[in-house]
Formats: sequence, structure tokens, C-alpha cells
Amino acid sequence: MKSVIHVAVVISLVAAAAGAASFAKDKTADQEPVTWGMQSGNDGCVIFKESEETTSEMAPGGGFTTHTVKQLEVLDAIKATLPKRKYSETKEDLDALANVGMQNHVKFVKIPKKYTPEQLEKAKTMCGVQ
Repeated sequence: MKSVIHVAVVISLVAAAAGAASFAKDKTADQEPVTWGMQSGNDGCVIFKESEETTSEMAPGGGFTTHTVKQLEVLDAIKATLPKRKYSETKEDLDALANVGMQNHVKFVKIPKKYTPEQLEKAKTMCGVQ
């Protein structure tokens, strides 16, 4: 009887995980582009896509520690240039980008890692630069 209950619990956990993965995929497809920096009167625009960088290192005691850092990767730049192609989503990098945006009248738009053509087109429209 215990093994039947154990199998039922495992099956329900797998089904819940599959449903959550499906929901996460739909959420990315429905995610709206996010803007920051110069919101109006901007002379340029940079469209970023989200990405991640994962590193592993040996931890004390022989195990491994994995770190994942969210990043912004330049996908398109309209009348704007940035010194790097990738920025970590840390306070320091985001503050530096905000300063560049204000000083150079640049708007920033972020779209998901797995973006749709519609999301990219909407991001370009949100740039408002011809």
C-alpha cells in the first residue's frame, strides 16, 4: 500500500512540475517589454534580451557551488552605442546603464531570453527613435 501511495505522490509531483514548466513558457511568451533610462525625448535606444551565465566552482569540503547571474545582452542598438555587449543585472551595472541613458538620452528596452517576433517588434516601437 505504501508503494502505491509513493507512486501516486511521485506522479502528481511530476504532473505539477510539467504544468509549472508549461506555465513558465506561456508567461515568457506573454511578457511585455520593460523600459528604463530616458523615457521621452530619447535620441537613441538599446534593446536587450535577458540571458544567464552559470559558473561552477569547487566548494570547501569537495562539493561544487553553482552561481547563476542574470545578464542583459545587447540585441539591437538604434542610434546608440554601449561599451559592452553584456551587462550583469547587478545594482552597479544597472546604475551605470541608467547614468549612460540619462547623459546620452538613451532609452533601454528589455525582452525575454526566448522572445517572439511580436515582442521584438513591440520593443522597437517602444524605442520611439526613427
